[in-house]
Amino acid sequence: MILLLLGCLGTHAQTGDGKLVSLCKTNLEGLTEYNNWAQFSGSQGEYSFFSIAVEPEGLAITNPRVQGEAWHAQVMVVPDGSFDLEEGHDYIVRLTVKVPSDGAYQLNMGSWTFNDVSLVSVKANDDFQIIDVEFPEYKGNVTGAHILFQVGLVKGTTVLKEVEVFEIVSDGSAAVNASKAAKASKAGDVMYNLAGQRVDASYKGIAIRNGQKVVK
Repeated sequence: MILLLLGCLGTHAQTGDGKLVSLCKTNLEGLTEYNNWAQFSGSQGEYSFFSIAVEPEGLAITNPRVQGEAWHAQVMVVPDGSFDLEEGHDYIVRLTVKVPSDGAYQLNMGSWTFNDVSLVSVKANDDFQIIDVEFPEYKGNVTGAHILFQVGLVKGTTVLKEVEVFEIVSDGSAAVNASKAAKASKAGDVMYNLAGQRVDASYKGIAIRNGQKVVK
């Protein structure tokens, strides 16, 4: 079991637009120590160069090559007991991450005995980007959940700065209010994420463009 030296912050805090509820926020920037946990599928020797390091910008996870299976080289980035999940509810895990190569990240969210898995395609970027990973209609109830971050389909060093878990509240799956959606429609190709923040073309996840929900 991993011990993460800082836990989740802002549990059940309401976001400014009232549409997303933050269940858990873990900041990995500026750590001085990280008691890490990782595992591999297949030959240990084949993946022996996989490594985790603490850097000023965040947690640096180095994967030597694309390994062919999304569950190769996985790290627990939110520890056991951090937040609760309810069956049938919709969740989003938001990553602030620097992506070294095109590929895909996979997140495993839940407990050791029960979890949902979601995969998201990513594009290389020298700067940090926000990536939303969706968990729609979560399959079961979990008290004290965790998140495993799986990097087997991305080659190079991923730097993870922050992880935040949101629940999409029942009064709407799009977390941008009508006035912002109307402004986006008038502005042409302007997009907003589910927190109502303006995003550019590099954004990955659910966005609102011209008043319509799109998946980037």
